[in-house]
Amino acid sequence: MPRDLIYAPEALADLEGLSRWLTQPGSGLGAWRRLAAIRDSIERLRDHPCLWQPGQHPGTRELPCDGGYRAIYALHPDTGDSQTAGDVFVLRIYGPGQDRGIL
Repeated sequence: MPRDLIYAPEALADLEGLSRWLTQPGSGLGAWRRLAAIRDSIERLRDHPCLWQPGQHPGTRELPCDGGYRAIYALHPDTGDSQTAGDVFVLRIYGPGQDRGIL
């Protein structure tokens, strides 16, 4: 099923911030690879959105990404089945150790 992958403004800001952090001068090739891996993981939600566990916030799921990053997302509708689930809404992207208590 073709589905949209939609980023909330907060998720876009998170992605921009982690991009600046990971690719700062002197960060090396590994940082660029990590950034690509995070983006690729999120992109794969189009095909397999129901593989990941429910999140700590009602109606969300959490995608573990490279380096301890986590993408918090919601499905509309969330049928529990990747074949029938709806569009993916990426709500936030948190780094390792960041408090995920507030969306």
